[in-house]
Amino acid sequence: MTGMLDVLKDVVSRFDSQGIEYFLVGSMATMYYSRPRFTQDLDLVVRIKSSQVSGFENLFPVEDYYSPPKEVLRDEVIRKGSFNLIHQDSGIKVDIMLDKGTDFYISEFSRRKNLEMAPGLEVYIASPEDLILKKLDFYREGESEKHLTDIREVIMSVNVDNSYIEEWVTRLGLTKEWTKASNS
Repeated sequence: MTGMLDVLKDVVSRFDSQGIEYFLVGSMATMYYSRPRFTQDLDLVVRIKSSQVSGFENLFPVEDYYSPPKEVLRDEVIRKGSFNLIHQDSGIKVDIMLDKGTDFYISEFSRRKNLEMAPGLEVYIASPEDLILKKLDFYREGESEKHLTDIREVIMSVNVDNSYIEEWVTRLGLTKEWTKASNS
């Protein structure tokens, strides 16, 4: 039976083979820095160039993964949106969020860490600080307490660069959310 780590390894090895940059975010990244928990999908931030779209269906053939049609992929790459891959055998969903090219995304890519998630599985993962900032933004969008819990667990589990977090909290307008997360 194919598990989350198997699918993650397969997807990132395909990206690596084509020079497609990525980093892991979401629940799997949070688990790396804090505690294990149940998750049903993988979340990756990815830099796909327009020139790489035409080869995407060869990179993720339909017998291995559901991938949106080339036209949809092209549109998402142009608008810097998102799409899903679904592993055909396991049904595991991989949420692909495309690099927005903003100062924050540029910073995230420069700070991503190449870490061993499991024996034989090295992947790029968002820094704990950038993961916290993303979780603050998600909390602002939907006020889900799970994001605040994740933030607190990461802070308790690893040393974080508070000056970096505070700089981006100010730049991203997340002061209210950061105050709530760090004072609870």
